[in-house]
Amino acid sequence: SSMRFSISLLTVICIASVIGTVVKQHEPYNNYVNQFGPFWAELFGKVGLYTVYSVWWFLLILAFLVLSTSLCIARNVPKIIVDLRTYKEQVREQALSSFHHRGQAEVAESRDQAFERISALLVHGGWKSKVQVRKDGEREVGTMIAARRGAANKLGYIAAHSAIVLVCVGGLLDGDLIVRAQMAL
Repeated sequence: SSMRFSISLLTVICIASVIGTVVKQHEPYNNYVNQFGPFWAELFGKVGLYTVYSVWWFLLILAFLVLSTSLCIARNVPKIIVDLRTYKEQVREQALSSFHHRGQAEVAESRDQAFERISALLVHGGWKSKVQVRKDGEREVGTMIAARRGAANKLGYIAAHSAIVLVCVGGLLDGDLIVRAQMAL
């Protein structure tokens, strides 16, 4: 489920697809001998470049890409679902200082007035917010407003990776895999 592994598989699939697009597929063998010469025609035939989309190594790479991407989705979707539901309001004050979008101020208004004003500003900017009163024992030490946006980006991750799996499964089904399985059985 490594991203580097998936990208390298996708690169090999892209290169093989370019070869499959440039070299005419399923032509009579004599056409390849005339085009490439007897040595190269035989070598390309043994590698399977005349039937790239149904050769065993192409289908194996597609299967590994489906498996790798599916494992990546299965590993990350639970984290994404948890992330969609949480505002990370339980973060300690020290950790908040490392957040990119943060602000800290003392205001003269009441907590409710400040929350309403800041919440309206955040909503105007496309953020969803939640307020939390921080306490040290019984004493209030501050108020934190946690905000988030961009949940659609996380759904885009799921959609993009699922689309890769769907396209590769389509390639597997279109690559004579079912016919070969039926012939083997």
